[in-house]
Parts: sequence; structure tokens; C-alpha cells
Amino acid sequence: MAKYSKPYNIICRTDSKSYRLSLNPSSGLPVSICQEWFRRSFQHLPAELAQYRNPKSPNMADIAARTFILYLQKKLEETNSAERASVIEVTTNDFAKDMFSDGAAHLKRWKEKGYILKPQTIDQHRRNLLNYIIPQFGEVSLSKIRPAKVEDFLLEQPIGNSTRNTIIYTLQLIMQEAEREGIIDMVPEFEPFKRHSKRQNVLSSEELEALFPDDEKELIKVWRRPDDMRKESDEIALMFGTLFCTAASAGMRSGEIRAMSTEQACLANSGLLIDRAVDDRGIIGPLSVKKASEEDPRPRAVIIPKKSIKILERWLDRTPACPEYPGLVFPYGKKLISPYYILDRLRYGLDRLGIDHEKRRLTVHCLRYTYNTRMKNKLPKEILQEFLGHRSDRMTDHYDNPILLERLLAFQDMRPKVELFWAKTDENKILPFKAS
Repeated sequence: MAKYSKPYNIICRTDSKSYRLSLNPSSGLPVSICQEWFRRSFQHLPAELAQYRNPKSPNMADIAARTFILYLQKKLEETNSAERASVIEVTTNDFAKDMFSDGAAHLKRWKEKGYILKPQTIDQHRRNLLNYIIPQFGEVSLSKIRPAKVEDFLLEQPIGNSTRNTIIYTLQLIMQEAEREGIIDMVPEFEPFKRHSKRQNVLSSEELEALFPDDEKELIKVWRRPDDMRKESDEIALMFGTLFCTAASAGMRSGEIRAMSTEQACLANSGLLIDRAVDDRGIIGPLSVKKASEEDPRPRAVIIPKKSIKILERWLDRTPACPEYPGLVFPYGKKLISPYYILDRLRYGLDRLGIDHEKRRLTVHCLRYTYNTRMKNKLPKEILQEFLGHRSDRMTDHYDNPILLERLLAFQDMRPKVELFWAKTDENKILPFKAS
């Protein structure tokens, strides 16, 4: 680093007897200002220092230079103070009230940069903003928000730690945008709350046998609506019984089974081609990709046991037409089944058999857990991952049906092991395995 004897240098031009000024960083001024004032004439001093523009001697030039440095330092401090004052005036409400809304500029920018949030995630951030952040911190300057205050507020709320963490994440995104805009210098560090997440419970062998009997009338009896509700045709109950049986014996997600098409059923080869799902907007499309740090769902081919094939074949022979969704296997009212109603229908069946879905935390996703748990000790690990659609690397290719069919054919030697899904199992010898 260069060393300077004093914060400025004055050069006297012998031809015109005029003086030129050079400033250096030892003056405490920014480098950009010092570069601007390199061998410049005193004639360029600002109007407030007009009396110093024509120094007549080296001593007067020194006085002019020192006065000019003090002037610049004062102006710089005034500018910094004004910037700090503007930061203080920006409240959380003023800055963030329109964030996570349709057409928001930051959402468009994130999308162009590849950071795309799902619609329900954006809605969740918006709810966090309107229900928690703005009511509590709306009139607080962003620069004055402290993690301790946020934690104390969240601890007073009757919500779980997972919800508290999503609120903190929403606030962090807001503050990251504020930092980008120069409104705050840095985003404070928030310590997340401990998660108390519970795994989905799984169904036992006896429960599976009771929920999915071979006999058609018995299956209808289990999955029909409660007796105190409006009656519906037996075909509807049969459809839901078949739907849940198929999902359980193939490890399918709710969105995957709701989107299932007849062309995905390759029962001659004992399997299903799972390559589509209903997204959060209610649109059928390719399987979605999760964050790179999680296992990615991907198109896959799955061998299913004979019992499941027979139950599914029986339904395929009478699947009602659905003009809006040609080939849809499980239509309800000629439309897709909603994610809320499919959960209700599962609970109807569980309630009928006295299975406590609340204490055991049984949702539609428990069918995937059940499959994973029952098959983890029966199938090779890599085959189980293939059937569930798990892998550690981000999905970079897309399998179309012909390729999936080739994979299904390659899995035929797994059929004897797949048949063990419906076999009686010692429940104490299998450990639940988390299924995403």
C-alpha cells in the first residue's frame, strides 16, 4: 500500500504560475473522490469555496487544499447520515406489503434466475406476511428488526415450530430483498426452532387385509360413505377402494394416483408406468422436481402384486368416461378428485374399521410409507429406490412411456418379491422407513 506524507499534493505550474491539487486516500476520502481530484486546477472547487479558486502562493494553496478536504468530509458525512435516515424510515409494511403477490417484481426476477417457487409456497409466504409479520412488525423499520424480538413474538403464538420456521424464512426473504435494495446493510442471523415433525404411521398386515378384501361387495362395504351421509352408487365406493389399494401397493403419492390414466396401466406386464401427477394448480403434468438437496421424484415403472392387479382390472372394465380427462382411471363427478376429498374418503374407510387416523397420523401419504416399510426388507435397495422414484442427483432426463415399458420388462424377475407386499408380516421386525 502506498504511503503518503500528507493527505494532498500541490503542484505549481511554472508556465502559468497556477496550482494543481491531488488528493490521496490518507485524507480519509473515498478512492473515487481522490481519483477525481488528481492534478486538477483549484478553479474546479465548488461555488461554496470560490474564494479559494485562485491561490497566489504555496501557503494559500495549502490552506485551500485543507479547507477543501474538510468540506468534502463534511459533505460525505451529511450524505451518509441522509442515507442512514432513509433506512430508518423504511418500515416493514412500506417495503413488503406487496411481496408474494401476483406480478410482484421479485418473483419475476427469481423466476428468471431459476429460483421458482410453487404456487402454494408463494401463498404460504403471503399468509405469513399478512397474518404474522405485518401485524407485529409492520410499523417497525427493517433496520430495527432483531432476531430476539422475532423469536419472542413467535413463541407467544399458538403454532408449531415448523410454522414458526416458515415465518422466519418468509422474513428472511423479505430482508434479503431489502439488503439488495440497499435499505439494510445485512440480514440478521435467525436461529431456527427445533422441529417436532412426526413420521407418518403405517398400516399393519391385518389392517391392509381388512381395508382391501378380494371380494367386490366387501370392498364396497368398507369404502362407501358413512351411513348418515347422502347415499351414492356402489361404483363410487368401489372406485375409492381400488384407488387406495393401487396407491398402497405401488407406493404412489396422492397427486400421482389422482392423475392416473389407463395408458399407464401395463397389467399384462404386472405393472404401472408412473410419469404424471396433478400439480398444486389442479393441472396434470410431469412429475415435479423437489429441491436439489432432497430425493427427486421421477418417472418410474413399478411391478405390483397379483391381488392389486385383479382389483385394478375389475375397475378398469367399468371406468366411466371423462371427456375433460380422457382415460382418467379415477374420475369423480367427471373431474379430478380434489386433494381434500381424497383424504376424507380415506378417513371414511379407516373410521369404518375403527382405525384411529388422528392419533396415528394416517393420511393418504401413509400408503406410500406403508409400501416403503413393507418392501424395504424384501426388495434390493436400488430396486426399491427405482420403484419409489428416489435418487440423490437432480433429474436431468425425462423418460417417456416406451422407455418406462422397457424398464418394467426389466423388473419382471422382481415379481415373486413384489407378491410379498400382501403377505402376513411380523410387524415387530420391520422398521418404518421415511418415504418422501
